[in-house]
Amino acid sequence: MKLLVLCFIVIANVTYNSKASIENIDPENKNILLTDTTKNSDKSCYRPCKFNVKPRRCQYNFKIEPTVGDDGRPALLINDMTPGPPIHVCVNDIVIVKVHNKVPGQDMTIHWHGVEQKGTPYMDGVPMITQCPIGFASTYEYAFIASSPGTFFYHADSVSHQSDGVYGSLIVDQPQPLEPHSSLYDFDKTKEHTLILAARFPELLSGNLDVKELKPDLLLINGEEKSTKIFVIPGYTYRLRLINAVAFECPLIVDIEQHNMIVIASDSKSVKSMSADKVKLYPGERMDVVVEAVHKNGGYWVNVRGSNTCDGLTAHGMLLYSGFNYTSLLEQGPGGKKPNSDELSNNEKIISGQNLLSLQEENLSKDVKTIYLGVDRHVIPFHDEDNDYRYLSDATAKKNFYPAAVSLHERGVVQINNKNFLYPNELYLLKPRSIKPDVICNVGDEMMNKQLQCLQVLKIADKKIVELAIVNEGSGSNDSYTFNMHGYSMKVVATGQTKDGKPISKSEFQLLDKRGKIERNLRNPPMKDTFTVPNKGYTIVRLNAARGGSWMLECRSCGFSLPVAILIDVPVTIPKAVVDVLPKCGSYKPADVLLN
Repeated sequence: MKLLVLCFIVIANVTYNSKASIENIDPENKNILLTDTTKNSDKSCYRPCKFNVKPRRCQYNFKIEPTVGDDGRPALLINDMTPGPPIHVCVNDIVIVKVHNKVPGQDMTIHWHGVEQKGTPYMDGVPMITQCPIGFASTYEYAFIASSPGTFFYHADSVSHQSDGVYGSLIVDQPQPLEPHSSLYDFDKTKEHTLILAARFPELLSGNLDVKELKPDLLLINGEEKSTKIFVIPGYTYRLRLINAVAFECPLIVDIEQHNMIVIASDSKSVKSMSADKVKLYPGERMDVVVEAVHKNGGYWVNVRGSNTCDGLTAHGMLLYSGFNYTSLLEQGPGGKKPNSDELSNNEKIISGQNLLSLQEENLSKDVKTIYLGVDRHVIPFHDEDNDYRYLSDATAKKNFYPAAVSLHERGVVQINNKNFLYPNELYLLKPRSIKPDVICNVGDEMMNKQLQCLQVLKIADKKIVELAIVNEGSGSNDSYTFNMHGYSMKVVATGQTKDGKPISKSEFQLLDKRGKIERNLRNPPMKDTFTVPNKGYTIVRLNAARGGSWMLECRSCGFSLPVAILIDVPVTIPKAVVDVLPKCGSYKPADVLLN
């Protein structure tokens, strides 16, 4: 069995130009009965998921290239599409994606947002951490097992590339009897009823060195402003999958005229069902809701409203009952139909992911080590002669370094524990011993490193449970910050804000916590891979380090220039055969625009 697993690991990670074949990949999970009962049915990977069926190899080819749309706006497209091609598979299928980078002058990687990468930590898609970037005119092949069901999505790891159009949905289905809330809905049409929400800028961000003043001017649903349609039949209930695919701080509120929603899952994890008039999704969050077609006919607007960076922007789709001519709905326009007073109360209920409760009840231990992280925006004092336009690497001369981006941000830059993240010049996951010690700073001891940027690493022993208390100190801004945890879902045991609305330092919060003033939900906290830390507030998450790898905990929406992240390092041994077959970066130094 060990040999079989090793073979899968090696074969699944060869590059496109390798002579090795992926035709002999077998799933790692031997508990599945490998009897294919669908010999006479459609062989596509988008199909009803059944028991006792051999998982399929689902192969995709992504060609990413720039274009100018009919509206004159530039964009990056995947196979001439944005969003890119939807990936619909069944649990335990093997997903194989060959990515062809056709964007001149741009390096790229693809991250599989929310995917746990069990056994394949080198497929996470983070440049210089898990892989070498994909250069122009090059191809890279990703391969991983869709080990967990749920609503996921993929996107370029670069904020700019994602904002320009490199993103798409990734849905992993499972046999209907295994769905905890299957009794609540009649139809789960993942292909027709997945809504991927995004924003568009008036100009291309990729390669743009000064994007601080740029703001999006459009919100989109499945790439459209008002054209997305959801067809329903009266009396039936439907599962909808919502994805916030915006790369920056743009919370989105979604509602459907005269229809209630029941939330059943958040970030691919089932939750206790909760009724809502509206739902709020932060960047990277996904939410599954059930909607009942309670009316006899008609058409109703699906409304998406932005806040923060997207304040004032809206997008609209249509919920259409069978046989309804939606021309009148288009003529009427969004907001033209008002609900009756008895259909919707004045106190609308807005649900966000961190308000939900897990289906699994448990008694979590109170005796867990807590690591405190302070997040805030800081103005960095420096002299003009200190400003440096070189990429900082382990080869840079040992002097205090102030990246050019510091001078471009008068409001300062967001930092964790007063540091910005530094990407290494060697693949950390595969060659950690090649990283020079003086560029690394251990979380909690960052101030021992005098540089503005360092490779912030938190080492966690295998299978150890730790708490991360992230404090949004709020002295330098009034922003909330959204974090994404790679490779893991985390239990969100607490979220709150100061009662007086005043800033709170990490040390002040730490003192309150030690005095027992911070309450935790240790019974049924939601499992999330994306969570927000409110302004002048905190969020506490628990991580069970059950899988080895080098996993990013990042705030991608915190800024376009200097990275805001820490690297969580859980011991893992990558077989030499795998290390040997994966591409080597050599003396490659990625452009700053990629590492944002």
